[in-house]
Amino acid sequence: MIVLGISGCEDTRRPVFTAPWGARGDDAAALLGFAPGRVPLQCLPLRLLGHDGAAALVRDGELVAFAAEERLSRVKHGFNLAGRTTLPRLAARWCLARAGLTFSDVDVIAHYCRFDAAAVKRRLARLSAQLAPAEQSELAQEHAEAFASRLSAEAVGRQLAALAGRDPAKGALPAGSLVRVPHHVAHAAGAFHSSGCAEAAVIAVDGYGEEGSMLWGAAGRDGLVVDGTLPLPGSLGLLYQVITVHLGFRSFGDEYKVMGLSAYGRPGTYTPFFHNLVELRPDGGLAVASLARADLLPWLREELGPVDPPGAYSRKAADIAAALQASLEQALLHVAAGLRERHRLDALCLSGGVALNARANGLLLRSGLFREVFIQPAAGDDGAALGAAFQACRERDGAKQPTPVGHVFWGPDYDDAAIERALRAAGAHWRREPDIASAAAALLARGKTVGWFQGRMEMGPRALGARSILADPRSPALRDELNARVKGREPFRPFAPAVIRERAAAIFDLPDGLELPFMLVAVPVRAAWRERIAAVVHVDGSARVQTVARIGNARYYDVIRAFGDLTGVPVLLNTSFNRAGEPIVNSPADALACFQAAGLDALAIGDCLVLAHDPKEPS
Repeated sequence: MIVLGISGCEDTRRPVFTAPWGARGDDAAALLGFAPGRVPLQCLPLRLLGHDGAAALVRDGELVAFAAEERLSRVKHGFNLAGRTTLPRLAARWCLARAGLTFSDVDVIAHYCRFDAAAVKRRLARLSAQLAPAEQSELAQEHAEAFASRLSAEAVGRQLAALAGRDPAKGALPAGSLVRVPHHVAHAAGAFHSSGCAEAAVIAVDGYGEEGSMLWGAAGRDGLVVDGTLPLPGSLGLLYQVITVHLGFRSFGDEYKVMGLSAYGRPGTYTPFFHNLVELRPDGGLAVASLARADLLPWLREELGPVDPPGAYSRKAADIAAALQASLEQALLHVAAGLRERHRLDALCLSGGVALNARANGLLLRSGLFREVFIQPAAGDDGAALGAAFQACRERDGAKQPTPVGHVFWGPDYDDAAIERALRAAGAHWRREPDIASAAAALLARGKTVGWFQGRMEMGPRALGARSILADPRSPALRDELNARVKGREPFRPFAPAVIRERAAAIFDLPDGLELPFMLVAVPVRAAWRERIAAVVHVDGSARVQTVARIGNARYYDVIRAFGDLTGVPVLLNTSFNRAGEPIVNSPADALACFQAAGLDALAIGDCLVLAHDPKEPS
């Protein structure tokens, strides 16, 4: 059976309501306040759904190909140039082409949401409870329009039929060929079936889905048993987004900044505020106070006070971020502890956008509640395409369990001929290297920055050795240069280390043999190493580490090992191969353009080494 999983949706009609981030540079007032034709972020507009579109192709329960639309379209989060969400057309076509298939070969298209009119009505009633009649009407109009044009069974069927290139005269997809998977079930299925666990506790947590923002339970051969959900308007993800906006950062992307900023703060002053918002229930569940209120911005300013300067480091901003982060960690740990007590399982699987919070993941790992903690590497809505496909496989063929994904390298790759064509077209100075890993390591040991482009592109938000920028982890000055000149990031945001697996436990506080291949967990750096790899150690002494095994990623392992042989430090600074506001590079042409624009010293692309300066000229 061939299943094409899809995340994302789009509006084929002229929009009545605009997305809060449709215009760049929106401040807190624009994001959190009602305006004509505009529903604020805290009221969870249906029109916000559809970002981070992706496609996953699964054949007989095995993943064959995965791609996020943004990597192919080159527009962040899969938006179009007008700032509106789109279906992952390019990603779906690439996945099929990779497998040598066409849409006519697909047995099932699995979509990552399942809305119906009754659910929308219930959702609207809960979200409207604190709104005045005029605002209730505005929200109701937005919900009705978005449901009809984007999210109903009929609308999704039309969209996916068009995606499949079906003749409009023939109508919708053939009966039985569309499976709509509830959003958090898609997240949960993606995490569990990717993990390789026979049974596990499961948490799926993000901003919101159809009627809720979180699901927890247990999964095994008999499927998913749901213990509880967090109904809207309660949402840990929304709470994190709203505070991100209040601190002057952008919603939908800057939450990582707030997580990094939290390490600089002291939570004490603002702990009571978050304690009053997040209730830990005796049954192991949660309740989060409604933020769906029209007066949210003035209320936040009264309770927390204004933050100046917005979108930057200050002691107050750091303290608020620290209290927010502590509240999130406490909530997740509470739910995880309840799952452990009820099910007595040794493994925990997590997915959803909140599961990308590396500090919270590190706390769960160190808690000792579970022997294994697996975070779906594409934990956001892009990965829900894979979860929807796996869940459809499970529903259609319950006797066959989907095969664990094993790694993240399921995207496009390019052969030597394609790389050489791109190099010639760019007029690059390059030479073929018999040992590209050793050549790159020698440059890195001299303090050079190297773009690293090898093999199939990663799935998920982390660059894990296929589309990376590499640098010396010993140099804080080089780190600051990368932050300012290449990545355009705030100085309080840390970079991540990649370490060969055999040396990981000696450098990082890890149980011997534990692997963290997806760079989704922050762990303490051992005291003896903090100064030696200062460029990848956060202010609290932690690092979001990636352990690298040679099997499955030999060339990346070899460059780290070769750097270690030269320097005594078997660690590299690894950050995603992109500049601020851009998707991670996909093609050789993307890599060359970013290499030149970012001012990197070298590019290791396949077996070819590209130098920023003609090697015959002084650099």
